[in-house]
Parts: sequence; structure tokens; C-alpha cells
Amino acid sequence: MAGLNTAYLQTNRGVIKLLEIIFGFIVCSLLCVYWYGGRTCFYEGRIGFVSGLNFIIVIINVVLFVLNLLSVENYKMERIYSVVGTVLFIIAFAIMIWVLIQYDFHYGQYIASTILIGIIMGLFIWDYQILHGQAFN
Repeated sequence: MAGLNTAYLQTNRGVIKLLEIIFGFIVCSLLCVYWYGGRTCFYEGRIGFVSGLNFIIVIINVVLFVLNLLSVENYKMERIYSVVGTVLFIIAFAIMIWVLIQYDFHYGQYIASTILIGIIMGLFIWDYQILHGQAFN
């Protein structure tokens, strides 16, 4: 059994992963504020894509956070995940901007979700730079 790596929480990557999880849960709750049998969260549409993507990414982030706390080395998979996550969150951010402009939504939860998705996108870019040696951990 691997020991608990508490030093991971003191690194930039540990803080980034923790912030991605927290902001991801907040985005889930904001996009699913009106829950009618899942219709407002995961229906086929642009908001459904963003909500579904965020939900899956939160689950993966929790798993990776626990694995890193247990000192399980998986840098190759995390490098691929950071690239894929960065691209998907750039798409999700663009979709949220598109929805806000097209439908003239001025609901606070969509504006806050868009801002938080932009922050998560920035965190993914920062994590990508750390994993590829372009930023300090």
C-alpha cells in the first residue's frame, strides 16, 4: 500500500487539481440549478455538452487527485489528460460565450458558470505547462 503523499498538496499541481475539483462542483451546481429529471443538465444541446463535460472532468480530477495523494506515478496519462482537458475546456468556454450572446441570457448562474469555466480552462493550461516543463511546480 502506498503511503499518503501530503507534500502533493503543497505543490502547484496539488493546488490546481484541488481548485479544479472545487470549481467543477460549483459549475455543476450552477448549470443544474433547475433540475427537471436531468433535462436542464444533460439534455442534448450546448449547455448539455458543457455540463456533461464538466461532470466527467470532475470525476476524473477526483480520481487523479486521490492517485497523486497515494504517490501513484502516472505522468504520461496526466500529460495526455491535460492536453485533452485543455482543448475540451477551450471548446466549452467558447460554447458558453456563444450561448450567452445568442440567447441573450442574463441569468447569473450562466454568467458565473462561464467565468468559472474560463478559470478552469486557465488552470488546465497552467497544469499543462507544469507537466511539460514550461512552468514551475
